[in-house]
Amino acid sequence: MGWVMRSCGRNQISTEDVKTLKVVSSRQNMTSRLMMFCVAVILTSLTSSFVNAAEPIKRRLCVWDIMGQNGEVFGRLKDYQVKAKTLGVDFDLKGYTDERVASEDFRVRYCDAVVVTGLRVRPFNSFTGSIESVGAIPSYEHMRTLVSVLSSPAAAHYMKTDFDGQSYEVIGVMPLGAAYGFVNDRRIDSPERLPGKKIAIFDYDKAQAKLVRDLGAQSDPSDLSNFAGKFNNGKVDIVVVPATAYRPLELYRGLGQNGGIVDYVLAQVSLQIVVHADRFPADFGQKSREYVAGQFNAYMKTVKGYESEVDPKYWVRVTDANRARYQEMSRLSRIDLVRDGIYDKKMLALLKKIRCQKEPTQAECSLGDE
Repeated sequence: MGWVMRSCGRNQISTEDVKTLKVVSSRQNMTSRLMMFCVAVILTSLTSSFVNAAEPIKRRLCVWDIMGQNGEVFGRLKDYQVKAKTLGVDFDLKGYTDERVASEDFRVRYCDAVVVTGLRVRPFNSFTGSIESVGAIPSYEHMRTLVSVLSSPAAAHYMKTDFDGQSYEVIGVMPLGAAYGFVNDRRIDSPERLPGKKIAIFDYDKAQAKLVRDLGAQSDPSDLSNFAGKFNNGKVDIVVVPATAYRPLELYRGLGQNGGIVDYVLAQVSLQIVVHADRFPADFGQKSREYVAGQFNAYMKTVKGYESEVDPKYWVRVTDANRARYQEMSRLSRIDLVRDGIYDKKMLALLKKIRCQKEPTQAECSLGDE
């Protein structure tokens, strides 16, 4: 009996053990039972070893940050990288300064996952790609509620899409900041002053193009690599960007002495993590969304840090009358863009529900057209 237990403890049977087996061959039945027990112990031990030795799967996460690998966004994603490893995915981070290239590398599956703005997510998921809809999220508290709702298991099916033979999943939504109109003339403070003005729009965003056209302004197709230069050099009158871009893109140059930032939130810009779903464990997406949502305050600390760098003299306070005009303009634009299939109807219904929960006396809450 002793030699059997010693062998089991070693997880192997030596030549000496085999000789011992021959000596005790007359006790065949007892030995057989002991051998079966020993084999069971060895198999259990081996199985446990394989489980304990399982390594996280390695995947590539491509991160867009206007400052590249030296930016705040990339730095935040290093914390996410650490957390993801505890969830079974070991990410290799690759930084991009060109969002278009990051998005394309993800589309062709060079990147297993990508971090880009909601505008770039729209081709992969129109639901979360409609977060940036004009005037739909008036404050950071509204944004906080939205992120919390999207991280709930009840919303999981909205985060997954299948088309063109590919499966995508949004596994995290982060705030990048409220977007405002940066104008080179602070007198441009109401919708009535927009006709004829030249506005830089992102050439891949149909919503911006339609909105500018409806306002009677002129579109100047641009991208993240050149829109700031156009504004700073006076080639366009207006850009719509988060206040967080003020210092990194040196937008104070375009504002000059006469410009300003119109204090009306035109959109909440988000960063979203999107993955090729077939490359990840089935439960990874939900765990990731919950973790990212739990980091909302940390992301907001970064956002507010950048916003604090805006020179207070540039803020153009909007009158109550003009604010009402902007709100109505935004509401009508959202309705049109849903009708045109650019915005997702379910997302806009959710955003309206959040607005009306927080401010039930708003006029729109009694209307059923959005």
